[in-house]
Amino acid sequence: MNWHYPAELPVVGLREEILDALRRHDVLVVVSETGSGKTTQLPKMVTEVLREIYADKMGLIGVTQPRRIAAVSVAKRVAEELKQPLGGLVGYQVRFDEKISAQTRIKFMTDGILLAETQGDRMLKRYDAIILDEAHERSLNIDFLLGYLKELRRERPELKIVVSSATLDAGAFAEFFREEGQEVPIIQASGRTFPVEECFLPPDEEEELPQHVARAVDWLSDIDPVGDVLVFLPGEKEIRECADALEGRRYFRTEILPLYARLSMGDQQRVFSPGNLRRVILATNVAETSLTIPRITSVVDSGLARVSRWSPARGVQRLQVEPVSQASARQRKGRCGRVKEGVCVRLYDEDDLLERAEFTDPEIRRSSLAGVILRMISLGLPPIEEFPLIDAPAPKAVSEGYRTLREVGALGKDKQLTSAGRQMARMPVDPRLARMLVEASHEKCLRELLPVIAALESSDPRERPAEKQKEADAAHARWKHPQSDFFSLLRLWLDLQRFQEKGKWRRNALRKFCHETFLNMRRAMEWANIHDELLDLCQRELKWEIPAPLVREDSPDAEWQAAYDPFHRSLLAGVPRQFALWDVQEKTYRSASGGAFAVFPGSGLFAGKRFDWVLGMEIVETTRLWARRLARIDPTWVEKVAPHLCSYRYSHGYWDEKQGAVYAKETVLCGGLVVVKDRPVHWGRIDPQAAREVFIREGLLGGGIRAACPSLEHLAQLREQVRLMEIKLRRPDYLWSDEQAYAFFDRIIPQGMCTAKAFHKWRMDHETSLMAGLADVVWDESLLEDMAAFPDELNWRGEGYSVYYAMVPGQRDDGVTIGVHIDQLQDFPEHLLSWGVAGYLADRVEFLVRALPKDLRKACQPISEFVREFVDDYENVTPDFSLVKALAQRVQQRVRYTVPESDIDLRALPPEWQVKCWVCDDEGQEILLGTDVASMREKLKPLLRKRLEEHANEEWQCCGAKSWPMDLPERVESTGGYAYPALVDEGETVGVQAFHHPEQARQSHRAGCTRLLMLAQADQVAYLTKKFPLGLAARVELPRLGAGGTRLEALIQVAAEGALGSLPRRAEDFSRAEEKARGDWHVAAAPVGKALDAIVSQVPKLLEWCAQQRGSKFLAEVAEDIEEQLQWMLREQFVWRAGHAALCDYPRHLQAIQQRMDRLKSLPIQKDLEKMDRVRELWQPWFDAWQRDPQRCDLWPMGWMLLEYRISLFAPNVPVKGSISEKKIRTAWETIRGV
Repeated sequence: MNWHYPAELPVVGLREEILDALRRHDVLVVVSETGSGKTTQLPKMVTEVLREIYADKMGLIGVTQPRRIAAVSVAKRVAEELKQPLGGLVGYQVRFDEKISAQTRIKFMTDGILLAETQGDRMLKRYDAIILDEAHERSLNIDFLLGYLKELRRERPELKIVVSSATLDAGAFAEFFREEGQEVPIIQASGRTFPVEECFLPPDEEEELPQHVARAVDWLSDIDPVGDVLVFLPGEKEIRECADALEGRRYFRTEILPLYARLSMGDQQRVFSPGNLRRVILATNVAETSLTIPRITSVVDSGLARVSRWSPARGVQRLQVEPVSQASARQRKGRCGRVKEGVCVRLYDEDDLLERAEFTDPEIRRSSLAGVILRMISLGLPPIEEFPLIDAPAPKAVSEGYRTLREVGALGKDKQLTSAGRQMARMPVDPRLARMLVEASHEKCLRELLPVIAALESSDPRERPAEKQKEADAAHARWKHPQSDFFSLLRLWLDLQRFQEKGKWRRNALRKFCHETFLNMRRAMEWANIHDELLDLCQRELKWEIPAPLVREDSPDAEWQAAYDPFHRSLLAGVPRQFALWDVQEKTYRSASGGAFAVFPGSGLFAGKRFDWVLGMEIVETTRLWARRLARIDPTWVEKVAPHLCSYRYSHGYWDEKQGAVYAKETVLCGGLVVVKDRPVHWGRIDPQAAREVFIREGLLGGGIRAACPSLEHLAQLREQVRLMEIKLRRPDYLWSDEQAYAFFDRIIPQGMCTAKAFHKWRMDHETSLMAGLADVVWDESLLEDMAAFPDELNWRGEGYSVYYAMVPGQRDDGVTIGVHIDQLQDFPEHLLSWGVAGYLADRVEFLVRALPKDLRKACQPISEFVREFVDDYENVTPDFSLVKALAQRVQQRVRYTVPESDIDLRALPPEWQVKCWVCDDEGQEILLGTDVASMREKLKPLLRKRLEEHANEEWQCCGAKSWPMDLPERVESTGGYAYPALVDEGETVGVQAFHHPEQARQSHRAGCTRLLMLAQADQVAYLTKKFPLGLAARVELPRLGAGGTRLEALIQVAAEGALGSLPRRAEDFSRAEEKARGDWHVAAAPVGKALDAIVSQVPKLLEWCAQQRGSKFLAEVAEDIEEQLQWMLREQFVWRAGHAALCDYPRHLQAIQQRMDRLKSLPIQKDLEKMDRVRELWQPWFDAWQRDPQRCDLWPMGWMLLEYRISLFAPNVPVKGSISEKKIRTAWETIRGV
């Protein structure tokens, strides 16, 4: 067969040497710079040798290329040289495109295709030779294939392996494959066929790259205005900027063409099909190797490339512009000089070139190793740490690869594949994307997620031409979803499906649609191919069920929202650390993987509503860290899809009374971000021991058990008992010990018990053992011995008084309070308040001693010993005198002279040591609280009287009697003192009532007895009514006599009193008095009439005299005094209130007044005034009291005493009734005041 080797290619000159090496060795390394022809000629040479060995049984020769465009273009070139149809002897296979047949022996393919074949054909039995072209690029796939082939040689030593490199580091390849006794030959061929002049054109100060490139092209155009120029730039952005700059130059018959991987196939092929125009090709580093672009005579090398570097520490892909290595610079230079002498213009200086790294970092050192590790484990290969690689990856990168696989659930802790990992290893996508598909199969949204995964695996079909950016954005807005870029992709996908019928595209309609909506048709179809490939794998190999669609193109918003959660949970499962929380202060998203990222301007969420939580996909670092695709998420999803990445924090357990269990607040964190906050969880399932402790402390001891329970009721009683003891001691938390109580229950409660339900079930058989005693809940049982000094009741002479203790500083009942019922107050011994209770006696006495005057205090030294002796003497005895008296006597023994009790002031004691008296009523409600019993009695005097009368009248009160009702003692003993029973005048009847004051009782009894006599002798009453012995003047003046006038009935009642004589208290006494009185009515009425006649005749004269003296300088005071005397004598109802005996004495009193007036005429006025001063001293306080309460009958007897005293002073010739003196009057007044 004619192999058609072009003689002008340098590698052809080494054909025999290469063939010989292939016959004698299984591994061969060929080194040749760009332009030597190694890419096209080596496959033919290997075919020659294999035909010699295998003849017609020869297998395939696999030739790998790093890029699809290179694989396709080289296959075409070799087929043309061999004059064979493409797809015959020479074929190719790239993703979604292949041209091979049964006759194919030379198969060009990407290295990814060969790697994929290892999944189904581990031994690569279809191949007799493998050529790894462009091995110097050291992509991840190339390095892995090199290691894989080295391992495979042990089982297939006959397999021919040819490594082709364009750089001088081929020695590393030879060394890698060299084994003991076997050499690996290296054959080196020259590269360029024409010399290339190298020029350095560093940038001017502050010169931008587009202007710098334009300056270089301008210079080349001056040298060679027709030669094609290849410009190497770092990326698409720089290509567009430079294209704009060069288009503005308007070079003669020159077109500007871009070349980069994302460019459509048609636009790429324009580069390989030159026309009549000069070309300036702006390319990324895709043009560095493999590709031979026709007619290139000059190269402009920017010296920059956009390099993808994976950061294991940060878990992000960094796309950064870096200076290229010396090897890459030589590759770029080699793109020219193939058709004639060339020029390479470097946009940097020569020193810069010499200082650069010699070779480009292999991809294995700048990429994520997760996919490689997963594939190696699935193929049963050695761990990556032991796997033969030319350059071992960094330990950090290896660790990150394992970590990523663990994050997505592909590996267990033992680095073995999980069931999900085995499924993921069978998918030709990144492990993260594979994990998303696994999750989608569980979430029943696989149909919706497959197009998105396919989109992430392919180039974005949406285009945004620089000159029509706004139009493109408007066209793409139809698919925009406000919350998710991934839903935007899904909407686009559903829209494109309109142009497929039975698996075939309606190309014309699709082409038109893509043109109108700024879509790249080729990429859209490639997207669909990837989708179909993944769909076929899921159905055919993984046997997954593809559920019915959740949404369609025309689905309402509600259906899209229903699909939102499962769809995005599936996405999150693949990148469980790539979610972030908006940081309000920093104005950026803080990521769970560390650091912060911003929303990429091309994202649909860039200018829309800002969400607190987002999922960020394709985290790339350029000028800053960007998330290219985002979606709103619920942070709680993280725990569901990646529980193994979450850490949990718990607040201290607490008792939930409603649930009857111990709960804690759970906070779930992932990557330092709180995804679930304060979620109540059952603490017993997390920490049973700690939960049991909380159950005992808060459930049992804290009263958190709702249901009735005898043992807990008993515990509550104990707690209250101890609390009261602590109050008595005024030392809160002094006795009760939670630790002692906890220890008691800790000994009894079974391990693991932490719910009310379990407790109640268990206690049914253990109730007795749960009954704690005082010793089980106090710090020290010996402390209870002091409690005898704090009694709950004080007893005095058979009467008990409750004692209350309070510790509420600042409140009026703080300290000790003795409870006294209102009925006990009258007889309560006041000295009990001074002594209080024995428990406080020492402190109170010490305080009082230290408050003594200095001389007395000094005599009590040492005070502590003095106090101890005093307290010991009165420890078990409460004397019938006050503490002040006892303490004064004890101090007096020390100083040996009288110590006044006034030196000891109980009021100086702190409020908590002043014993209070609390008076309550029958219902236990407070009436009065104080420390001075005497003043309390005075304040409560009306109530005490009322209570006294009420208690007495329960026995004595009656009414409606017309005859003597019962025998009446002078006084009776009742609750709170003595009561005085007496008859009561009811008008037509009489009754009986007890009074608290004897004078009240006497006045009531007078009225009752006379009424009963008048009822019994109505004829006498009728007689006196008609013929009462009263003068005419008196009868006329009667209605005007005295304050309020006088009625005849009052005269008859007073006459009845006179007829009755003494007031009987028994029925038989009344009967005798009644019988005797029948004949005495007129006798008794006669002096009453005379008294009234005297009043009528004399009082007006006396009042006239007084009126005449009002203006007198000397007698005005006398007149005023006499007027007050007459005011008392003629007060309201004076007839009845004076009584028969006193009323009959009125003429004598009037005579005494007249005599006083007469004596003023003959005697010096000074004598009368002196006597009046003596009278007024006694008269004035009494008269003021009477005026305040004229009805107060206990004042009346003293009024009559004062009248007699006046007679004795002012009218010595008028006889005085009885014995009278100032002393008697003063005694009477003191008695009145003390009542």
